[in-house]
Amino acid sequence: MPESFPQFILASNSPARARVLSQINLGYEVIPSKIDESVLMESPESYVLNLSFKKAQTVGEKIKSKKRRFVVLGCDTTVIDPSDQIIGKARDRKHAQLMLESLSGKCHHVLTGCAILVYPSQESHQTIITTEVKFRHLLKEEIDFYLSQNEWVGKAGAYAIQGIGSSLIKEIKGDYYNVVGLPVHWVWQTLLNIFGELFLKTVGKKDD
Repeated sequence: MPESFPQFILASNSPARARVLSQINLGYEVIPSKIDESVLMESPESYVLNLSFKKAQTVGEKIKSKKRRFVVLGCDTTVIDPSDQIIGKARDRKHAQLMLESLSGKCHHVLTGCAILVYPSQESHQTIITTEVKFRHLLKEEIDFYLSQNEWVGKAGAYAIQGIGSSLIKEIKGDYYNVVGLPVHWVWQTLLNIFGELFLKTVGKKDD
């Protein structure tokens, strides 16, 4: 029997990340890691790198007794405000308002740490992708309207670039999908490097 591509696991319950994987026709199973994300590292880079690896590893260790061959993808995205401070997800609407006001008319950076773990070998691959995002000068009425749409809930920096939040942005420098939360070019290239033609055959299959 010819070798098949291992089952692909997304260690995240993010609908945005799931949609990106669907766009490249990569079949996946969602198993959220449910880890504590409040642990602070010495830098934003180490924060996203460590959390992405921990997410992938936590899921991998949890299911390795049930599945023989599989690949786990863990991601963590955070926003670095204009004063170089990490801002994660807003606690409430007032917190989201303060975030958007601090980003208005300024440049900030979005960092995504990614980790791919291959089982049973536990081969690992990691990266950090950075994108610069510049907001327009936002009117108070715009911020109030955006907050009323509830799109900010659960989003790093209190906005979603793939939604109405796209209207807040003047320009970006770098990977758009990194701001969504999954730098798909890195995922594709890494899986291609590991599995070669087997990966291409997998994403090339279409459902009848």
